[in-house]
Amino acid sequence: GQRVLALVAPLAATYLAVGAVSFVAPPRQSAAPARQLATMEASLSAAAPMAAAMGLLALPEASHAMGWEAAVVGPLGLINTGLNAYKFCLGIYALMSWLFAFGILEQGNEIVQKVQGALSSIIDPVLNPLRALIPALFGFDISFMVLWFVLEQAQAAAVGIALGALTWNAASSMDYYY
Repeated sequence: GQRVLALVAPLAATYLAVGAVSFVAPPRQSAAPARQLATMEASLSAAAPMAAAMGLLALPEASHAMGWEAAVVGPLGLINTGLNAYKFCLGIYALMSWLFAFGILEQGNEIVQKVQGALSSIIDPVLNPLRALIPALFGFDISFMVLWFVLEQAQAAAVGIALGALTWNAASSMDYYY
């Protein structure tokens, strides 16, 4: 193991010093004295962790290797996840309101009050402006459905932009247009 390290570490250090250009190793010396080899192995065993760490640092990061697409797709993925979480909260909020209306859930329950309060603090600031603009239809509050539709459209736009970024310039190597 140490002899392999003794051969690889100088090559890695030279590779890093030259800067990722093509490199041809110098010819090996066939008759190295045992004492010189032991000294070289001892010095290289101390330098091996540093050379290994430098070698790891020379690898490109995924965002650099992928290009600008990662800068577009990553944030849009977070937006899509956030919209999914908000729609989940909106669904639970609507389900709880229906369960209250039919008398299945009691508002006196402490856990129900905490969950309803948390969901109200998240959803009511968005629903209240919609409720002011959209009147109730035959006694039904349709602002919930309008908000759900808006969230669906926002998610579709985010996914469409992300897929467009991933497939942008994908057909440049193929000639579809003559």
